[in-house]
Amino acid sequence: MNRGIIDRTEKYVREYLDGVESGHNWWHIYRVRKLAMYIYSRELKGDPFVIEMAALLHDISDYKVKPGAGTDDLENFLKVLRLEKSKSDSIKYVIDHISFRDSLGSHYEYTDELEIVQDADRLDAIGAIGIARAFNYGGSRGFEIYDPGESPRDYNSADEYIVSGSSTINHFYEKLLKIKGMMNTTTGKILAVERHVFMQQYLEYFFREWDEGKTKG
Repeated sequence: MNRGIIDRTEKYVREYLDGVESGHNWWHIYRVRKLAMYIYSRELKGDPFVIEMAALLHDISDYKVKPGAGTDDLENFLKVLRLEKSKSDSIKYVIDHISFRDSLGSHYEYTDELEIVQDADRLDAIGAIGIARAFNYGGSRGFEIYDPGESPRDYNSADEYIVSGSSTINHFYEKLLKIKGMMNTTTGKILAVERHVFMQQYLEYFFREWDEGKTKG
């Protein structure tokens, strides 16, 4: 029965995300789902059905995916599935607390499922793919690649973070380079290290090229 529900959910998510910005499209979901199930296979904690469903649905109703989208899209789909209330509530809990912005100025209890899916989602935000996603999203919103006169900011709330409009390079310092220290699971922490180092190396090359020629000629 669970396999049929998961297949139905995958079809819904593919259709829902058709045509959205490519950093948050189906292939992002595909990677997060794969990472979540890998982390589960190593950690062996939590409900694998809730983990897989939350990974599949975690960007439904996200403002970054569909500006103006409301939580009704997720709620209505879960109602159609007629899941046990405990399962539906567990899936929604993960989705309601997965985002980086949700950690700004708020505190909440972690479940095994939230720890795993959040780690998987955050891993996809760093490393080589994370760099590609950051510039793709920044470009889609018209953000500067880098502005030397603009310093990275600290955000005290989700609202501040949402409206910041900071440059993509600043985004590394405001979020991406913090992720390694925010991982929940042992497996997630291990996977984050190499991706974090790669981002540091990228930034080193970026600033080297940005300033190239200043002392030449």
